[in-house]
Order: sequence, then C-alpha cells, then structure tokens
Amino acid sequence: MAQFRTRKALLDGVLLIDKPEGFTSHDVVARVRRSLRPSVKKVGHAGTLDPFATGLLVVLVGRGTKLARFFVDLPKEYECTVRFGVRSDTGDLTGALVETGRTATRAAVDEAIPSFLGRILQSVPMTSAVKVDGERLYKKAHRGEVVETPVKEVEIEAIELLEFDEAAQTMRCRIACSKGTYVRQLAIDLGDAVGAGAHLTELSRTAVGDLRLEDAQGLAVFEDAVAAREAGDEHIPGLVPAALALQFMPGIELSAAQVTAVRNGARLPGGPQEPARLTFRGELVAIYGPAEEGNALKLLVKL
Repeated sequence: MAQFRTRKALLDGVLLIDKPEGFTSHDVVARVRRSLRPSVKKVGHAGTLDPFATGLLVVLVGRGTKLARFFVDLPKEYECTVRFGVRSDTGDLTGALVETGRTATRAAVDEAIPSFLGRILQSVPMTSAVKVDGERLYKKAHRGEVVETPVKEVEIEAIELLEFDEAAQTMRCRIACSKGTYVRQLAIDLGDAVGAGAHLTELSRTAVGDLRLEDAQGLAVFEDAVAAREAGDEHIPGLVPAALALQFMPGIELSAAQVTAVRNGARLPGGPQEPARLTFRGELVAIYGPAEEGNALKLLVKL
C-alpha cells in the first residue's frame, strides 16, 4: 500500500481497512479517529458494510472526507457464501433461520444465474437503511413490522461460481455489481429462483473500483502501527494520498499560476466531460466537473 509524509502536519487521504466481523462501519471510523487524535479530527467512510460482513472499508481521513461521494459511486466486488435450503428473515445468518426442506443442484444454479446479470430490478430488504414513510426500514424490522419495500434498478456485471458443495448445500461465488446492490437480497432471490430458498452465511467486499482488499490492512494492525510512531512523526502507515486513490478519474496537472485561480473557484476552459482530479506536483488541489453550460469545468470540491 502506498505511504506518504504530508506537509505542515496535515494528514489527509484514504485509508483502506479490512473490516473485521462484528464491527459496524461506524465502529471502525470511531477507532481510526481515536488512533489519529489530535492530528486528525475528521474521519468518515465511503460505503457501509454490515456488522456480519468483512472486507474492504474505504476510510476517509482529514480533508479526504470531502471526497466520499466519488468513492460511494464506484462499482463493488464481493465474495460470498450462500446456503440453500434455509431461509432467513434478514437474508443472512444473523436472522431467524427456517429450513425449507428443499435442495438446490449445481445445474439449477447455473441455469438461474444468467437471469440476474445486467440491469435488474431488486427489492430493498427490510434490514436496509432506506426510509419508508419517514423511517428507516431496519427500525420497522426490529419492531417486527413488514411493509412493502421499494424496488430499485441495479446492475450486476458478473456472478462467478467458485465452488458448489451439494452435500452442504453451499455455494461460494464472486459478484461484481453496481453501487446500491444488496447481495443478501440477491441470495434470497437466487434461492427462490431454484425453489430451495437461501441466505448468506459469509460476505466479504473485495474491491471498490480499483481499490483492492489485498492492499488493505487490519484495524488492529493499523492501530498498533500508529501507536508505535515516534513522537512528532506524522507518517501514517497505509494512508494513500487522495490523488493516488482517485486515479480512476481523468487527471489535470496544474501550473503554479493556476493553483491560486482554482482554489478561488475559477472555471477552466475545456476538459473531460466527467469529474477530473486537479493536481499540483502530485498533490490533489481540487475536483472539477463539467459546467452546466459552455465548454468549461467548474469547481466541485476544493481540498
């Protein structure tokens, strides 16, 4: 993972954490914030993981918190284990489990998978944070309420079956999908499609755009490394510069004269018709995007 030393003791960037099971995303953010005090006050994340899930959590540090929306919108990849023949009222192993008495076959799963590829409509699960009638669905679910949930369009690029154990009625697979896809709902729908019912027993996020789980580090390892820093050393292990983490965007290298103008919100002529990262000597200065009218770029975020 890339590392860097910031100037003027400013600690800003993107931290890739391998979230452990049993932690909420908020738990991870709170512990990172405590570890970096007093140098850093602002810490956030770009995309929640459920407590039972593990894997890549994109944690934003310092001024990097301004960039959350650009990471939230990125496609995601997951590896998960689905168990057939048992339904869960939450879609995962944390819910009330009910055996269906039915089994699935590899052939039935292979036949069903293509119907879930591409742009599909997916029901929002009751355990989600989506609001219905002004209240988040998971709060209604905690009270035992069942309501009609919204339907949303998502895109599933790939479902790669990695392993199928017919005796155990489990399937391990890799899923590449758009933001907002509920993998637990995909497991429920796939179980219904093969007539056996199903739920998730394991879920790990392995990628957010080009950011990969193998470049992340464990929360405890991060905390130990920060605690072991020498006094006054502003080096943070594993903190990736924002300009590097945003390499999926087109880049524009500024001249020294342009930096002041950009920080004052000046528009730039021409440029890509999508958000672009503006850098000076490799450091992120701002994010610009196309203006509503004219062939120009306008300020979206200033670092």
